[in-house]
Amino acid sequence: MLEQRVARLESDLSEVKAMLKDIGKELIEIKIGVTKLDGKFEKIDGRFVGLEGRLGGLDTRISGLPATWTILGIVFTTWALGSGILIFAMNFLKR
Repeated sequence: MLEQRVARLESDLSEVKAMLKDIGKELIEIKIGVTKLDGKFEKIDGRFVGLEGRLGGLDTRISGLPATWTILGIVFTTWALGSGILIFAMNFLKR
């Protein structure tokens, strides 16, 4: 009876050792994959630095754009000038 238990424990232990070897191999593969990813992240970091340089002056460009009220003022002014010119021309041609 004791010999059977020892035999079962030895077989279980050999299975555990085999599993640990497999896990070790998988960990090595994962480490290789992570190393490859680190290289890719360094490339992405370089791209972000370039992107930050390009977007550096964007806030000043946007603040330089005319506001909504400025655009509406220009539109209404041109409409008023156009209407005034039409009214003047119609009164001038009436005579």
